[in-house]
Amino acid sequence: MNSQTSKTELAQSLRPRHITMISLGGVIGAGLFISSSGAILTAGPSVLISYFLSGLIVFLVNIMLRDIALHAPGHGSFISQICHALGPLPGFVAGWVYWVVWVTTLGVEVIASASLLAPYVPLPYAVIEIAILGVMTAINLLSVKNYGECEYGFALIKVIAICIFVAIGIGLLGTSAVPVKDNVLGHGGFMPLGAFAFLAAVPTVLFSMTGSEIATIAALESHNPDGNIARVTRTVALRLLVFYLSSISLILCLIPWSDAVRGVSPFVMTLQRFHVPYASTVMTVVILSATLSTLNSGLYATSRVVYEMARRGDAPRALQVMSPKAHLPRRAVLASSAVALIVSATAVLSPGIVFAFLVATTGAFIMFYNIMIVCTRLRLYQAGAWKGWLAIFLLVGVLLSMLLVPETRHELAVGTAALALITLGGWIKLSRTSVAAGAGE
Repeated sequence: MNSQTSKTELAQSLRPRHITMISLGGVIGAGLFISSSGAILTAGPSVLISYFLSGLIVFLVNIMLRDIALHAPGHGSFISQICHALGPLPGFVAGWVYWVVWVTTLGVEVIASASLLAPYVPLPYAVIEIAILGVMTAINLLSVKNYGECEYGFALIKVIAICIFVAIGIGLLGTSAVPVKDNVLGHGGFMPLGAFAFLAAVPTVLFSMTGSEIATIAALESHNPDGNIARVTRTVALRLLVFYLSSISLILCLIPWSDAVRGVSPFVMTLQRFHVPYASTVMTVVILSATLSTLNSGLYATSRVVYEMARRGDAPRALQVMSPKAHLPRRAVLASSAVALIVSATAVLSPGIVFAFLVATTGAFIMFYNIMIVCTRLRLYQAGAWKGWLAIFLLVGVLLSMLLVPETRHELAVGTAALALITLGGWIKLSRTSVAAGAGE
């Protein structure tokens, strides 16, 4: 998709403030508020190293996205840039890998949102799921500006919540007799689970930070795409590192790491431990906003990517139809929403096979498209190549660290097998296209 096409067909309603909050909202999700407990239990206090390394990877990948936007403008999202720089097969695979990651995430977030609302809404669980996804789909169908405004609000709630938590935490450290040294070092030391346990926690932490690339897709529907991409990618990783490291550091100082419970928000546990009023209710609202934010951004990202793929012939051509008035790929939005609903349904109908398979693929898939982003940058622009090679070194290190834990080892194997199937499908598709083109001549 060239720049002229995007100007004439895609809306340009998003403002810099939208892009900034979209970039933050895409990575500050339920993973920070809930999954951080699993990371803490995996590494103990050395999880801070895990967060630092993950933040460094996010920063480097964002730098790669910035360089791609500045040195190869006019080729659409980073998926289209991969296709432009590395060829049609890597572009096909990267597009479908990215789409599968996000429709699977959408299905998971629909389930999470319904679980949070079920105790308060007297409706069948399935009805709540459909209603949630219906509302998010409607927002994305109205206009890109509506999407931007909703995401701005959701992201603002999360940022404010983290800031308030940090303020409360600092206040508790200053006014209470908190045994900080004992909490951090008194339960086995800084590395109680082994010198390299922090590596085992990196995949969990990195996956919770995934999503900053959505801002580069959204920037295509603003008045200054290249400038907005350069601006948000330069600063978002640093902001995230501050948010993540400050909040996790306070949790480790305020309560013993060993008290964490997998699947239970350490934010809620910390606030309840110090009897902060309404902590559970407020954090439920914050976590709900995080899941709805992910749904909102995920629907946006999947629809734009599958729209681009349809224009290249990598997805059904019907999905390239654009609404002439709203300048929205509405068929692509509806298709992504429908698949997300099917994914959430498989959690009930086939939890141990289909749903488990989809969830297991996401880890390796995320690593794959991030490596493709770095390779695209190295192919298009050689100056400062050391940053790209450092990013690849760290990403490969994450893949190797996934072998340390049985669960992530299984995910890596499943993801690799799925990746091979998608690659085979792309090769068959491209071979047929080549044969058809030859016959046409």
